Amino acid sequence: MTLDIDKGMTAVTDSEAKTELTRLLNVLTAPAFGALPKREVDLAVFETLRNLGLIKADASLYELMSALRITRAKANNLLFELEIRSATGTPDQLDGMVVERLAKARFAKDGDYFVLEIENPLVRAHLREKVRKLNHLTDTSFNTSLTRMSLDAVTDLVDALLPDTAKENARKALEKAGAPEPTNFKTVMRSALKTLAGKAVGKAADGLVDGAFDEAGKFLEPILKDAGTGITKVWKDVWTG
Repeated sequence: MTLDIDKGMTAVTDSEAKTELTRLLNVLTAPAFGALPKREVDLAVFETLRNLGLIKADASLYELMSALRITRAKANNLLFELEIRSATGTPDQLDGMVVERLAKARFAKDGDYFVLEIENPLVRAHLREKVRKLNHLTDTSFNTSLTRMSLDAVTDLVDALLPDTAKENARKALEKAGAPEPTNFKTVMRSALKTLAGKAVGKAADGLVDGAFDEAGKFLEPILKDAGTGITKVWKDVWTG
């Protein structure tokens, strides 16, 4: 991604340009011209670039680094500051974003962890706080965009994200798929994930999966989205296959 302001501005209407220029000048001259620290100026200009569409709202960290020629840390900080100040997500909306990332989760090579790629720093912070309140830890030491969570943490997180009706529907669907001793949702979920992780590790050992990760999100997605019979369909081979 390259930042071509001249080309990008051709798609901006005069009204849009006037609105954003007015907003930017008001920010830069309050409370007095030159009074804002550089960090605030950078953020104001970054917001203007996004509002005008010169930088995509969903641009990845790499795209921001390339377009603005900045470090990964600065790109991450710009995103976080803008997201947190604009309050773009309510807790429910942020939960929905977490669900979307869980639906794309993968297993770590050892099968003991889920790995989620979350570039949005606000969503990442929301996830980490939610998991912390469930008395678990998240690991981002390898790469801040990659969040590792234990199977127990994922079990408790899914339990916290789903309403009771969806959990009961999932429990029944997993029972039909062959889950052993489906006493309650959390018990079934934990058993399901441990069984699935074991199968993923076995496939990796046999060279049947590409690289160090195996998809896990495709098994979580129907549960997270209360897919009913779709849950049974996806999970039926886990215990019987």
